[in-house]
Amino acid sequence: MRILLLSYFFPPYNVIASVRAGKTATYLHQFGHDVRVVTARPLPYPVDLPVEFPPDRIFATRWLDISWPHTLATRFRHRGASVAGLVGGAQPLRSPYHLAIRLLDIYRILLAFPDDAIGWFQFGWAQGERLLKKWRPDVIVASSRPPTSLLIAAALRQRHGVPWVGELRDLWTDNHYYTFPMWRRVLETWLERRTLRTAAGLVTVSEPLAQTLRLRYDMPVSVVLNGFDPADYPPARRLQPDRFLRIVYTGNVYAGKQSAGALFATLQRLGSRAGQVRVAFYGWGVQGMVSIISEAQHYGVAHVLEVKDAVPHHEALGLQRAADVLLLLLWNDPRERGVYTGKLFEYLGARRPILAIGPADNVAATLIRERQAGMVSSDPAEIADQLACWLDMKECGADIPDPPASVAAGLSREEQTRRLERFLIQIVGKP
Repeated sequence: MRILLLSYFFPPYNVIASVRAGKTATYLHQFGHDVRVVTARPLPYPVDLPVEFPPDRIFATRWLDISWPHTLATRFRHRGASVAGLVGGAQPLRSPYHLAIRLLDIYRILLAFPDDAIGWFQFGWAQGERLLKKWRPDVIVASSRPPTSLLIAAALRQRHGVPWVGELRDLWTDNHYYTFPMWRRVLETWLERRTLRTAAGLVTVSEPLAQTLRLRYDMPVSVVLNGFDPADYPPARRLQPDRFLRIVYTGNVYAGKQSAGALFATLQRLGSRAGQVRVAFYGWGVQGMVSIISEAQHYGVAHVLEVKDAVPHHEALGLQRAADVLLLLLWNDPRERGVYTGKLFEYLGARRPILAIGPADNVAATLIRERQAGMVSSDPAEIADQLACWLDMKECGADIPDPPASVAAGLSREEQTRRLERFLIQIVGKP
């Protein structure tokens, strides 16, 4: 099968979307399919993901950053406020240009439509046109977010008649990140339906999201989870020589939508025993990390908190494997009930106990419970009992045991890409 993958994000840029797109292309290639990738470069993200897919099959184009004035102003507002520097209590600098930033917010709402990557559309479409003049794929797979990739796929289908499949890692206008005003949602919903109705099938990351798409569109919809790659982890866990209980969080924190307050309230309840706990956050996003620091200070446990800058992906996996406990912050938003974060599957692959803070009525919490991968709670008393149990083990010199081997069964990226392969064969009608 000849497959054209359209993905704005792709290795070597360290974004969870790049990890998924890169692994998908790599495994489809290993399965024997003729895969070509159209992507964008350069992107404003760390360049530390390995490129496992054949470079001569990657067609990277330039793009126009439509939102650059807004991005520049936002960065200027937080100049000098590094994540690591905030641990000592420093606060991000307040911008004296709040009116100008508000005007730039309006500029972004009007021009970055449907997303900040719209400046890639012309270049991605032109590259697809050049490819299709020499090589005709059996199917186009467009990975979103950003939805611009879906627009490119729809445009190529209209001109060349090649069926396309939309991969929606998050729903478009119904996703939990959507923050634009109602008038724009109305316009974007019209564009979304006009675009997706031309697809031959849709892929998403959970059954609740798939059900939403099935109710809206009369076409096949499949679920392909994010998964993890066992080969990406260090071969063995490095045991800690001390008796501290080390709780690790890797990734971004969304201020106002994720909270570690229940954990810090728990540590407050533990009193002096909290001094045996270390909670380390490795991530990016100044506002999110400031909110974490503020919560720890509020409960008087900032002394157990370590906030550090983001690390390369392979190093993050090593930190996960070396941790005693992995911290997962679930979203405090009913719309997130059908969303699995990519981090959850990395945690499952790391085979360390997960402490999930937040509501228990979502797919992520259900998966953790069903797989016996850890605990989900927002009750400080309940969390305190579990932390006390783990602390007792550490004080006795014992290691915190791994979850059962079945915790990650069927969740590898290779197995999930096989699900995508079967779905594409169903759409195309041939292997």
